[in-house]
Amino acid sequence: MKKNCLLLIPVVLAAAALTLSALGSGMSSAQAQGGYKQDKPYTRENPGPWAAAKDKHVPEITYEKMGMGLKVTVKVDNHPMDPQKPHYIMWIRLEDGRGKVFGKKDFVATDPAPIATFELKSVPAHLQAFERCNIHGIWMNEAKVELK
Repeated sequence: MKKNCLLLIPVVLAAAALTLSALGSGMSSAQAQGGYKQDKPYTRENPGPWAAAKDKHVPEITYEKMGMGLKVTVKVDNHPMDPQKPHYIMWIRLEDGRGKVFGKKDFVATDPAPIATFELKSVPAHLQAFERCNIHGIWMNEAKVELK
C-alpha cells in the first residue's frame, strides 16, 4: 500500500502544477484539461464561435504624439464588468506587432471599465492590443501608427 501511495504523489503533484500553470496563463482548468482551446486571438474578422459578441470584445486603439513618444489608450467598449456572473475583461496588453510588450494592465470584475493607457518613449510603426475576457477568450486588434 505504501508503494502505491508513493507512486501516486508525483502524479498528483504534476497534475496540480499543470493546472496552476494554466490558470496563471489565463486559462480555466477546463481549458487546461482540453475542454475549450483557442489557438490564436479572435479578431473582428475572425471571431471564432463568438460572432455575436465581437462588438463587445475587440479592443479599440487610439494614440497621440507625446514628446518623443506616444500615448496609447486601449479600451473595450460596451463590455460588462460583472462580478455576479462573473463576466469581465481580465487584462489588456499592448505590443509592437513583433512580440515586444509595451505593457499590461490587469482588471477585476468590480472595475468600472476596461481602459488602459500606456506611455511609450518612442513611436513604433505598428501596435497590437490584446484583451482577455474570462468567458470569451483572447481578442486582438491592430493599428498602423501614422502621425501627421
